[in-house]
Amino acid sequence: MAGVAIALGVVLGGGAVAAYLVYKAKVRQADESSASASEDPAPVAPPAPTTTSTGRNDFIYGERPPVKFLPPFGWKKEMSRDREWAVFTAPGEDAVLAFSTFNQPGESTKRLAKGAATLGATNPDWRAPHWGSVGKDQFPAHVAEGECYFKGPNGFIWYATVNAGTADQILMMFTVSAAAPRSRRSEAQASIETLQRR
Repeated sequence: MAGVAIALGVVLGGGAVAAYLVYKAKVRQADESSASASEDPAPVAPPAPTTTSTGRNDFIYGERPPVKFLPPFGWKKEMSRDREWAVFTAPGEDAVLAFSTFNQPGESTKRLAKGAATLGATNPDWRAPHWGSVGKDQFPAHVAEGECYFKGPNGFIWYATVNAGTADQILMMFTVSAAAPRSRRSEAQASIETLQRR
């Protein structure tokens, strides 16, 4: 096998999240004794991937709203059981980032409780939310942070309800254990800061 590329894409839309896997493999054909040297196939250049200044191109793409962002590097990617959340888990499972979309008024409040459960956090104690901006494109967002029980007491929890300029909104949340390395919180925040229009 000459090369294998696996990409995980997450499609956001209509208040639900769906995942799809794309698997692509190139298989080198075995030389056959009957093939002549004059039948060599013309070389085909692979398509150039979209990359960032860090050289990464493993964007997660949203359909509604049309956005993209980079997941935290090295974190496991999966879908929640209800398929409404894309979930990213840090090595050591000491931090979790999740996102979903919604388009109904008042739905973000319901999703906050569901999101905390998806993260594995309980008893969130939120500080007062405030308006801010999120991502590379500085989307307006309603933001709050607080403490929770995640892998023990005094965990950190954060959320942003992001207005990407359409009726569809994004809810991004993450939690970090009090025992996690300091870098975990920075890894989640760095991922969120890559959020941008497609």
